[in-house]
Amino acid sequence: MPAEKSATAARPVVPREDLLPVILGGDISVYAYAREFHEAYGVRSVGINQAFIAVIEHSRIFSDLVVTSSIEPDELLGKISDLARANPSKRLVVVPSTDALVFSLDAVRDQLPESVICPIPAHDALVRSCDKVAFAHACERLGLPTPETEVVSLAGDAAIAPTSIGFPVVAKPARSADYTHLYSQGFRKVYSFSSQGELDALWSDLREAGFAGEFLVQRLIAGDDTHMGALTFYVGSKGDMQAFGAAQALLEDHAPTMRGNSVAMVARVEPELMEGCRALVAEFGYTGLGEVDVKRDPETGRWLFFELNPRAGRNSYYMAAAGVNPMRAAVADLVDGCGAGLRVADEPALYTLIPLSLLERYLADPDLLADVRRLVADGRVFDPQRYAPDMGLRRRLDVELTERNQVRKFARYYPRPTDTSF
Repeated sequence: MPAEKSATAARPVVPREDLLPVILGGDISVYAYAREFHEAYGVRSVGINQAFIAVIEHSRIFSDLVVTSSIEPDELLGKISDLARANPSKRLVVVPSTDALVFSLDAVRDQLPESVICPIPAHDALVRSCDKVAFAHACERLGLPTPETEVVSLAGDAAIAPTSIGFPVVAKPARSADYTHLYSQGFRKVYSFSSQGELDALWSDLREAGFAGEFLVQRLIAGDDTHMGALTFYVGSKGDMQAFGAAQALLEDHAPTMRGNSVAMVARVEPELMEGCRALVAEFGYTGLGEVDVKRDPETGRWLFFELNPRAGRNSYYMAAAGVNPMRAAVADLVDGCGAGLRVADEPALYTLIPLSLLERYLADPDLLADVRRLVADGRVFDPQRYAPDMGLRRRLDVELTERNQVRKFARYYPRPTDTSF
């Protein structure tokens, strides 16, 4: 697989002795963030989590992996404070990789040492922007299109009225951080239903599991994975957007708890979506790293805004591959105090976490398939896991095993492409 490119291979980097990235989490997004820091500044990161995937455990771009008993706020406060005391000459840039970790970090940010920097939004902006109900209302005020939506409260035991939205519908939690603990009980990240009976069964199961939060029911927007898109950005401490990238999904993960995570994308330039995103973050008073999910409605051709994630996202490396490293933007602003004007990721790039042969099997659109093959021929293929300075024999084996696992997962959960991707 010809995917061991570096987005900054042509620019030698002088390591920065004053910088220590601290990345919270243990999945592929954590490795991508560490690679972005390593490419930009030649520094190795520290990972903090309960466990780490193999491609991180055997990596050379991490100086240490700190295992925690939990990701609760007090646990993170202790581990980060210990690192700050052990590295008094360094500025610690703490980057969380999941919503739950963002909220845990938010709970203790005011207690962290002065040398610690967190590129996440202020508390009020964080709470509002991560609430899918508040997000939908903000889009309505700004005239940004969103799917037809109903809010369902699972609190209490009163009967829940049937939906007025025509089937098929999608159901998902209004606040992801309040729901992720249910994954271990078999609950999914997002559901697709074709009848009221299926929806009622979910409400019953959720209440039985003790969930009393809110769920959204939305009209299912037709179109396969290639209709999905991601907008990744960094908003400076003064509220000005300083980095932006957009990508069209080519294929998404179809494991039940991983829905919505792209495994292959192609970088795009989307000025209208960028302006919509800038309006959204201004509406929330949002600063820091973030990502907005969008989907193009095949019936109208319009892009619909779905939700905002308070982190750079699992697939942020597509943006670095397209010419704008989001971690460089955060450090320039918060550490160096010299955040510049807006930079847009506009270089051609194919981002993939899976073998190219598997990707091509799922691309039914001949134009997209041609795009992919052209990018491959031009040498513009990027896999964040395949980083040349970090490809020792053990890590190479880890990456190859990860890719084989992807092939098995698709065979199990999504053996052939469908028009709706469900």
